[in-house]
Amino acid sequence: MATVLGGMVPRPPWRYRLLAAIHAHRNAGDPGADPVVERAIDGLVKATSRAVLGVEKPGWITSGASEGNLLALYSLREEGYRRVLTFDTSHYSIHKSARMLSMDLELLPTESGRPSLELLEKKATPETVIVATVGTTQEGLVDPVGEIARIARSAGAAVHVDAAYGGYIARFLTGKARFSLDPPIHTLVVDAHKIPEAPPPAGVILASNQRILDNLWFESPYIPSGRQFGVLGTRPGGPIVAAWRRVENLERNPGFPRLASILMRRLRKTLEALERLGYKTPVTPDLPVACATHPRMGEVLERLEALGVRVYRCPRYNGVRIVMMPSTRPKTYVKYLALDKS
Repeated sequence: MATVLGGMVPRPPWRYRLLAAIHAHRNAGDPGADPVVERAIDGLVKATSRAVLGVEKPGWITSGASEGNLLALYSLREEGYRRVLTFDTSHYSIHKSARMLSMDLELLPTESGRPSLELLEKKATPETVIVATVGTTQEGLVDPVGEIARIARSAGAAVHVDAAYGGYIARFLTGKARFSLDPPIHTLVVDAHKIPEAPPPAGVILASNQRILDNLWFESPYIPSGRQFGVLGTRPGGPIVAAWRRVENLERNPGFPRLASILMRRLRKTLEALERLGYKTPVTPDLPVACATHPRMGEVLERLEALGVRVYRCPRYNGVRIVMMPSTRPKTYVKYLALDKS
């Protein structure tokens, strides 16, 4: 397996890989037929909601935030919101989902990744879904969800929160990620296969109320439960069982507040070491994701490619992405990016 720098879906701890393999035969697409999967779904949703919001909200499993974003926008479209308004730092799955759902999409420009609330206020309308990101892919920034919700409430708009990377830790690091999942904030998605390092695919969608979720249940008369959730029919149950155990275990030890602090400390240590190698950080991140640039970035990338190292980039800044996960250590980035040291 190739060395990967800057990835957000790391190799899960062995015990959770084993747990996913043990339960690989289970189908989460028909949860009523399997009490183990049913319990895992309930446990994962509740543990995730406690970590992300501090309270338990209605939710269900997804294959990840890309599916979750599609489902959230679909549900809100069914509620009468036909337009998507977001920032140029939003994840590509938002753009893809809007296109698939034939929803009008407008991307608002940002300044060094930070949104203009004044411009948002001018653009928001009653038929709009505003998408806020908790952990932008290239900068590790958090959109000010509470202020965005205030603008949406005034305009009669809805808010969807894409917290794929940052959901489990963001509220412990920045006030911009402390909010309640209540109207006008209707939906939130998060990945258990990112920060918790659960085996993929494992994600969760949370909603302000059950009706928003009910839009995502579809009649399936030939299976015993008579209905299925979301896009997929068959869903792998093994990763859901493993994700449930992983998230609950992290909730207890070390706890998500402490994990957030650990990861930010590692990021700072990494960036300080890279600075001594000539790298710069164009944007100060809110979460343990950053972009590192170098005057000879082309040469750095060529050398890494020659070594077979797969590198995730931040093309807005012509740099490489630095991502901290529970299993990531600063020395990994220093080891490979120090190749450029003269």
